[in-house]
Amino acid sequence: MDETTKTPNRQPAPKRATNRDVAKLAGVSVATVSYVVNERADQHISEATKKKVYQAMNFLNYAPNPYAVGLNTQQSHSIVVRAPKNVDFFTEIEILHFMHAFQPICCEHGYQLSYSMDRNPTQIAATACVTFDMSADEFHALSDENYIPVVAVDSLINDPIFYQVTPDFAKLSQAARAHFDGEYCYVCLSPQNAALKAEILSSFPTVRFVSSYADIRAVLADCDRVALSQPFLFSVLETAQAIDVFRYTDYADRRPQAVFDCIQKALNRLQVLDEAHFVTI
Repeated sequence: MDETTKTPNRQPAPKRATNRDVAKLAGVSVATVSYVVNERADQHISEATKKKVYQAMNFLNYAPNPYAVGLNTQQSHSIVVRAPKNVDFFTEIEILHFMHAFQPICCEHGYQLSYSMDRNPTQIAATACVTFDMSADEFHALSDENYIPVVAVDSLINDPIFYQVTPDFAKLSQAARAHFDGEYCYVCLSPQNAALKAEILSSFPTVRFVSSYADIRAVLADCDRVALSQPFLFSVLETAQAIDVFRYTDYADRRPQAVFDCIQKALNRLQVLDEAHFVTI
C-alpha cells in the first residue's frame, strides 16, 4: 500500500461531558446540577450557584442526556420501581404487593408501571422512579445519575431534597398497644436501610426482623401477639391459629396514593417545606 492509499489515523472521539464533570468544575453536588438543569423551583438554589453551574456547562459543552430531561418519547408517562442491590425474596414479594395496589392509580393517570431488574446506579428511561428499602448511599448513587423524580419508599434518606414515604411508627406503636393492652412483638421484613432499622428498634419494645421462612417459623414458636404493617406478612401470619395478630392497615392502604402524590409534586416542581418531603402514614 503506497502513501496515497493509506488509511489516515483516526483520533478518538472526545469524551462526552457528564453531570459529574459539571458538578466537579462548578464545585457543587451532582444533585444540584440536576436541579439547575430541570429548573427545580422548590430547591432554593441561589443565583450565584446557578451561574457557576451554567458556566461549567458552557465550558464543558455539556448536553444533558435526553433520557434525563424527558426528550425521549419512549419514556413519557412511565414509572419504574427499583429494589436494592441485595434485595431478598420476601422484600421482592412485598414490592409486588405494592405494585398490585399502585397499578390502578398509574393506569388511571396514563402511566405505565414496570419493575426493573437492574441493580446498578444507571440512567432510567422513565418519568419517575420509586425505590424500595435502599440504603442512603445506594439511593444517592442512583439519584445522582438521573434527572427524574426518585421517591424513596420504606427508606429513611434524611435528605429533604427527596420525597420519602414510610410508616408512622409512633402511630403504629400506639395503635398496637391499644389493641393488645400489654406486651407484643412488632414483626417486619428485615430492612437494608440502616436509618429505618434504627427507627424501628427505637419505636417498639420488641422487634423481630424476618427475611426467610425459618424466621417466620421462629416467630410462630416464640410470639403469641404480633403487630404487622406489611401486606406480605399479613398473608403469611394472619392465618396462624396460635397467635393474635394486629394489622396496621393504614400504611398499606394509603401508601400507593401517597407515593403517586409525591411523584406529581416533584414533576410539577411544587415548592413545599422541607418537612413535607418526609411523608409518614
